[in-house]
Amino acid sequence: MKIFLCWQFLIHLWTLAGLGFAMLAAQHILLGNFDTAARWLLLVLVVDHTDGTLARRYKVGQRLPAISGKTLDLITDVVGLTFVPMLFCWWAGVFLDGWGRPLLLAAAVTCSLKYSMKERILEEGFSRGAPPIFFSVLLFWLLGLPEVWATIYASVLVLLCWLPIPYPITSLVTTHWKPGFESLTNYVSFAAMAPALLWLQDAPGIFYWTPLIIVIAQLGVAPVLLALRMIQPGFRRVY
Repeated sequence: MKIFLCWQFLIHLWTLAGLGFAMLAAQHILLGNFDTAARWLLLVLVVDHTDGTLARRYKVGQRLPAISGKTLDLITDVVGLTFVPMLFCWWAGVFLDGWGRPLLLAAAVTCSLKYSMKERILEEGFSRGAPPIFFSVLLFWLLGLPEVWATIYASVLVLLCWLPIPYPITSLVTTHWKPGFESLTNYVSFAAMAPALLWLQDAPGIFYWTPLIIVIAQLGVAPVLLALRMIQPGFRRVY
């Protein structure tokens, strides 16, 4: 009972709220309420941007050692940041006909494998293959882009995750609040959160084009900068 009486337990509940938001999104996807589902998914991203930062700020791991916040986070990430968003893109017609089901399966398998390697990645200081940022596919729906673009992007992302290309692990990682190129995606995506929640597809396109262009640039440029030693291996998280 002492665990549940400690106020830091609320931060674990906030992480679990992300899983609840993902389940609500899945329900609305199956009902065809895509606008409502998209808003619940965006709330999952809000949780992902904030729960780890709060946990480190208030030393939740030290206060509640019996609970693994990392495990809770991984479960929420696999379900809320990969499986349900890709289910959304499949059912909302973001992909070409016949591609939704295999891309959802490929993303789920890829994401699960990548997260299982997280401890090894933190030890080595770099990731072999791109980070599984499948939530970014949702930007194609928000922008109303042709299905072929989203299909190509998701397919290439799966491939990049599996190729043994070294990626800096701070690249495209949420909750990495550090000024500079390495955290650019994090700040831009968080800045787009409010207009996305309010207006969804009616928001000015710059709010969605900016993070999409930065994500694509990071996917192509970050491993080159790492190879040139302009980005050093290691995880230098500030907050």
